[in-house]
Amino acid sequence: MKNPPLQLQFYTKADCPLCDEAKIELKKIETKLSFISVEEIDITKNIGLFSKYKLLIPMLEMDGKQLFVHRINSRKIIWQLRWSRIWSYLTKR
Repeated sequence: MKNPPLQLQFYTKADCPLCDEAKIELKKIETKLSFISVEEIDITKNIGLFSKYKLLIPMLEMDGKQLFVHRINSRKIIWQLRWSRIWSYLTKR
């Protein structure tokens, strides 16, 4: 049985150069790791999200845990995601 993809939330907004950089890196990561699914969330479409994340974007979360804020480190993210995938596989046995 195949494990479902890891669900990631990418908080972003328009006119954000750091968000644009992070988005490019996340696309590269998605092509390398077939077991992830990234949901892009525009914080300007929800006042609650905007209030919570306006000073933290871009930000990537998985299961409520921040994987990065402001600057993405692709190597670290890939390592974290691979480890999470292995851990989820081992704990389901």
